[in-house]
Amino acid sequence: MKIWWQSSTPIHRLHDYRTALAAHLAGVKRPDTEVHINGVDDGSMDLHYNAVVAINSYGPGGVLNKIIQAADQGYDAVAIGCFLDPAMQEARELVPIPVFGLGETCMLMACMYGHKFSGVAFHSKQSQYYDRKAFEYGLSSRHIPFGNLGIDFNEVQNAFTSPGQMTETFVKEARRLAAQGAEVILAACATVNAVIRREKITEVDGALIMDCNAVLLKTTEGMAELAQSVGLRASQRLLYQQPTRKALDGWMKTYGFRSAPQLKP
Repeated sequence: MKIWWQSSTPIHRLHDYRTALAAHLAGVKRPDTEVHINGVDDGSMDLHYNAVVAINSYGPGGVLNKIIQAADQGYDAVAIGCFLDPAMQEARELVPIPVFGLGETCMLMACMYGHKFSGVAFHSKQSQYYDRKAFEYGLSSRHIPFGNLGIDFNEVQNAFTSPGQMTETFVKEARRLAAQGAEVILAACATVNAVIRREKITEVDGALIMDCNAVLLKTTEGMAELAQSVGLRASQRLLYQQPTRKALDGWMKTYGFRSAPQLKP
């Protein structure tokens, strides 16, 4: 099985994060699964701005473009390793393989492990975004508004060498959310999750701290297997109705999408 893990960042520039993520995924994947970690060809790290998320998602060499590449290269499924779920619904419309996002997958999974869930984003703008996503996914009655670490994405990277301040703030926020009734708390960013997992924080005041990256990978493996064994695919009745390949090729040409990976140094 070949899984394409798609980051919303130019992850090839983030050595500490990529190394920690690769080691984590290698430790939880099935022996016969190959996980290929990919980022966008280029892009800003200012992911707390919705405009940057959009440009990183839909520009040439961005998330959507890379997922099309994954399908064209014969991957079995795509795991979008970003809690913002960038280009997830659009990708499901365009490619025939299963596509799963970190946010949707973990919010739905959290509902199986507790009645109420919440999470900790790295920035207040992102926590607001996740609250909107919980509403969009129909989970308003199960979710408590997300907390945040009060830092930007570049500051998150510092936690790979000096995790103390970030983990201290995470635990403080998790305690606050648990006091409000959260039974499951999500490290609401694949990068933050990588640090929290490495620091072995699995529970705060009785609330489960879900390993979101592991949940996404194992869910993607399982759904890829269901696609292969029983043909389970996204419904194409309305939301994920697919265009013809001729139309897709035309769009790729019009918008300058790339047919093969092009990484910049």
